[in-house]
Amino acid sequence: MVYFARLNPLRALVVPVVALELALALGLFAGWEICRKTRLHYAPAVHYLFLALCLAPLGIASVAILRVAPGNLTPVVRAPWFWPAAFLAGAAPLVWACVHPMRASHFARRVLLYSWPVLILVLTQAIRVSLLFPPSAYADGPLAAPLPAPPSHTRVIWIIFDELSQTTAFGNRRPDLTLPNLDRLRAESFYAASAKSPANRTEIALPSLILGEEVLHAEPDGPGDLRVKLSSRARMASWSSLPNVFDAARDLGFNTAVVGWFHPYGRVLNRSLTKCYWTAGWLSPGVEEPSSLEPLIEGMRDRVGLQFLAMPLVGHLPSVFPASYNVRENLRRFAYLRERAREIVSDPTVGLALIHLPIPHPPAIYDKVRGEFTTERRSYVDNVALVDREFGILRQSMELAGLWDSSAIVVSADHGWRTTLWRGTPVWTAEDEAASQQDVTGVPFLVKLPGRTSGLSYSRPFNTILTRRLITGILKGEVADAEAVGSFIDKAGAR
Repeated sequence: MVYFARLNPLRALVVPVVALELALALGLFAGWEICRKTRLHYAPAVHYLFLALCLAPLGIASVAILRVAPGNLTPVVRAPWFWPAAFLAGAAPLVWACVHPMRASHFARRVLLYSWPVLILVLTQAIRVSLLFPPSAYADGPLAAPLPAPPSHTRVIWIIFDELSQTTAFGNRRPDLTLPNLDRLRAESFYAASAKSPANRTEIALPSLILGEEVLHAEPDGPGDLRVKLSSRARMASWSSLPNVFDAARDLGFNTAVVGWFHPYGRVLNRSLTKCYWTAGWLSPGVEEPSSLEPLIEGMRDRVGLQFLAMPLVGHLPSVFPASYNVRENLRRFAYLRERAREIVSDPTVGLALIHLPIPHPPAIYDKVRGEFTTERRSYVDNVALVDREFGILRQSMELAGLWDSSAIVVSADHGWRTTLWRGTPVWTAEDEAASQQDVTGVPFLVKLPGRTSGLSYSRPFNTILTRRLITGILKGEVADAEAVGSFIDKAGAR
């Protein structure tokens, strides 16, 4: 997981977790000693309280077991029969504990005591993994030297909206979803109605798009690289060593930039970029990292909140949203990326920029009715409305900088809406269910050429892996209008 981490996990994760566990252990020990010396431990209420507190580590342990168990047990947990069966299985132990609280609490204490070796093993493993790489391994690498003024006024702004569905945004849009900025772009652009992405995972799709080659498999190689298996090569190769679209742009004399998330662009592609800003994605449960380093007390507080939200059935409590911490962190990450994106698209020295934004990727951070950001539970459709808003802001930034008319704009997605991944999770809503009753796996693909104001619709299916070659053709001046984009795709698809 260190490949996806933005921060050194030893400082951002291990230290707060170890400090929290020590504080909890000392607190429980001190509390029990006080009860023992004051003879409160003979009172049944004390044992009931202790047993209630044991529900927290029990819930956390059950979630951990589900995560490390062989095979995917998520469908089992989400099955409608699971919780009734779990309740029936736990009814007898619960009744016994209520009737014999003292014996039950003594049994629970022995279980917790004997679990210490397991805790020590887990913490030792976490520290060992964190120490495999020095802190410098998580820093961005040196960027490429800026080039002089670009050879022409043509520049390309390539915008990837993560998990944006073609059908949801354009093909069969809900009546209550208005996207005026995207509709305006469509009216003056080449618009493809049947584009497909190279893969349904960002881990595979982005390297495929940037390299312009099909990536069959990818394996993280420490914090700073990704080993990829290409369809054109027999052996795995490091992503950072392969020629990419940014190298092609620099060979043509253009400065390059990336504003993105999920992949550590500043560690993998730094040699090909003049500017780079990136944030991590949401890491797997148990190793979540904050968007920035926090003081120790705040880090410990966040771990308490995350452990509480990970407990079974917590999401069914009133006013509890299990993904609330995720949403807050997504808001912080998005706020950083949107400001950097506005900076890059308004910079006339940048000839090719990739803007990879974490919207409309769930969980939603926007309320389309109120037109404002939110940490409350909202739908994927709300985040699609945010896509339209943010594209309008990026366009306005380019217009104010006098760069809109001289820029080629490519808008697409790394993959469509993965409803099978999100259905049944805490972020899924009734609106999501209604909007997902159609094929939402396709991605939008729009290309606005410099100085062009007329649009063209294209219905033939194709794979967006050809984006790299198309961008290079635009920078060379070989693709100048919507008709030329269609001709290029026809020829590329025939290869």
